[in-house]
Amino acid sequence: MKFRRRVASLLVLLCMLCAQFVQAAANPDSFHENYKLVQMVILSRHNIRAPLAGPGSPMYAATDHVWHDFGVNKGELTKHGGQMEKEMGAYFRLYAEREGLFPTGEPLPQEQVWFRANAFQRTIATARNFAVGFSPGQEITVHYKGNVGDADPLFMPGTEDRGAEFVTRNQQELAALGGSEALLAAAAPGVQVAARVLDRPVIDLSTVTVGVDTGFVVEGALRPIMMACDALILQHYELGDKRASFGHELSFQEWQQLAAVKDLGVHVYRQVPTFARAVARPLLTEMQAELDSHSQKFTFLCGHDINIAPVMGALEVKDMVLPETIEQEAPIGSKIVVEEWKNKKGESFVNLKLVYPKTSQLTGAVPLNADNPPEAVPLHLKNIRPNKDGLLSMQDFQQRITDAISSDEELLANR
Repeated sequence: MKFRRRVASLLVLLCMLCAQFVQAAANPDSFHENYKLVQMVILSRHNIRAPLAGPGSPMYAATDHVWHDFGVNKGELTKHGGQMEKEMGAYFRLYAEREGLFPTGEPLPQEQVWFRANAFQRTIATARNFAVGFSPGQEITVHYKGNVGDADPLFMPGTEDRGAEFVTRNQQELAALGGSEALLAAAAPGVQVAARVLDRPVIDLSTVTVGVDTGFVVEGALRPIMMACDALILQHYELGDKRASFGHELSFQEWQQLAAVKDLGVHVYRQVPTFARAVARPLLTEMQAELDSHSQKFTFLCGHDINIAPVMGALEVKDMVLPETIEQEAPIGSKIVVEEWKNKKGESFVNLKLVYPKTSQLTGAVPLNADNPPEAVPLHLKNIRPNKDGLLSMQDFQQRITDAISSDEELLANR
């Protein structure tokens, strides 16, 4: 009897769900009835590069294994990284056309797009490859300041000349997060994995100190391990098999643990608020100016993980687990996407998200295309509630940027 009642209840529920499905299918897309995409501002991290350290560096002394030859100079974008970024560009073009930002299949008016990169080869090449995928067959200028190899203050403002109060506040904020001990505890599992992969003894973390003053500080034997973990992650993206880990079979979690070691500094860039705002301030100012001016429909700024992380920190993005990636701070090729949508009343709203290639796409196990898009994770801001459609009011978002830019004025005066 109970069984019959349960079956009857399930049949009723099934009928209700079918009715809801039919009704939903019959209804028009209410979101697109009410909103129109008018502008996109993107802050991107470069795609896959060669390791920053070359032969003779401490990284090479960290193992007897032979590191992969990436085919480019140290720190430069690889061929594979360029191809991945073309695919990201192609995906964004399809998305922009689907959402009505640009007409389908037509050349882009140069005045409606703006590309700027830090003046490093990997950032310039990333922006250029994205532009090729975004508008194939069309020359889009990638702007950068100075000579190739010069650090652009927009992306690398430098914090070395800040005063003692800046250092004190950074250290107090890091201490509130658990200080060096908490950072090293988070890195410990990855340090053990690295020792196994590199065929070296596990380093004694009790002899290591990490922290922050005017920048991220590492003292002791951890720095070469961080460099080696960075190279291992890049080998994983380039090779996609056990050659990347020198013949060792690693789980997805173990790759995440290696990434956590190399990202210790990036973690600090995001989680120490005063430091994050100091690094993010020029880019936030630029992004706000683009949103205000409506000079272009599409703006692409290309920098580094140490741009993505502090901008998220300065905006007070809520912590979250990033799915489908071994990098949890600022995945390679990731993009903070700020979309401006307008409703029928002319009111502006923001859709904020982080878009990045999945690890399986980077390693070549899964293609990146319209059928297999990159991951897109909504970014939620602390103390700002979205509307029923999941959008932030432009006023709230702009105020958050203004607050981040104008904070710490007394520290700026002490430079």
